[in-house]
Amino acid sequence: MAMAEPHANDGNDLGRTRKVARGTGRGIGFLFRLFSRLFLVLLFIGVGLLVGGFLKFSDGVTSTEQLEAARVPAADAVVVLTGGSARIAEGLDLIAAGKGKRLLISGVNEDTSVAALKAINTNHAPLFDCCVDVERAALDTIGNARETAKWVADKGYSSLIVVTSSYHMPRSLLEFRRTMPKLNIKPHAVILEPLAREGWWKNPETLRFLVVEYVKYVGAAMREYLKPQTISALRGSMLGG
Repeated sequence: MAMAEPHANDGNDLGRTRKVARGTGRGIGFLFRLFSRLFLVLLFIGVGLLVGGFLKFSDGVTSTEQLEAARVPAADAVVVLTGGSARIAEGLDLIAAGKGKRLLISGVNEDTSVAALKAINTNHAPLFDCCVDVERAALDTIGNARETAKWVADKGYSSLIVVTSSYHMPRSLLEFRRTMPKLNIKPHAVILEPLAREGWWKNPETLRFLVVEYVKYVGAAMREYLKPQTISALRGSMLGG
């Protein structure tokens, strides 16, 4: 049987197919390069924002002025977030100076008795019998905010001085204002000696310490945007509904 001769259009069809394939390949390559460059640009911007944010954060927590109790504006009450004896001493100084009616020490370890706290703060030991409440349920900053909110509501306070270390203050204010948006919150930071030193960034341990706290702060800030209602609202705005 004689073999069928190839049709003249077969070669043209094959050529067109190859051209389409080459065009598709070039299109895919172009899109890949475009998205790669876009990713690098976004990555560069993201890193820049994080670095810039850290510089602003670190400058804020290392240059905060340590106010004497007498210079602190008064509020209804004072809360101390545990994490160092200097914080409790500062809170007691504020109560002694009449800057608040009552002091809440939040997040006290179960093994730490009130007697032990009095022994550490002998100058203000009598205040524990009249003006100090000790809260032990809080295990972290979120817990501090929640337990303080219960205490504030129970006492009927409308303003509060928050005492914690300067590096911890940004995250504390974030959680407290998120939990108690209507409360007038006044920060009173306690400055750690290593952070007050000139050239603190030259110390690897101090630098690492601040980086870790900054990451925690960013995580706390991002948690607001990861809430289901926030995501739904963003999706609705993008869809125009």
